[in-house]
Amino acid sequence: MTDRITIEYTPNEGATLRLLGLIERRGFRITAISMAEAAGGRHAALTLDLSARGGARALDTLGLQLRRLSDVQWVGAAPRAQLGRHLGEAA
Repeated sequence: MTDRITIEYTPNEGATLRLLGLIERRGFRITAISMAEAAGGRHAALTLDLSARGGARALDTLGLQLRRLSDVQWVGAAPRAQLGRHLGEAA
């Protein structure tokens, strides 16, 4: 099964690598990636298609872990305009 998440963050030096590394270390395989950066480079968004490696992995738990990174402002299970809730937050 493939899930899609969007992460909005400040693209400081090493931030993208930290995000991708955390996702892979938590047992998810990245199957597709798209990145957009706002003018001036102060904000960026990654949209990733993920599949769990070796069994069930909780996407909500991944959302909580991503939100702990200092550069991350928002994590969602779909593009922000279409999302009803943020990952890692109470429904």
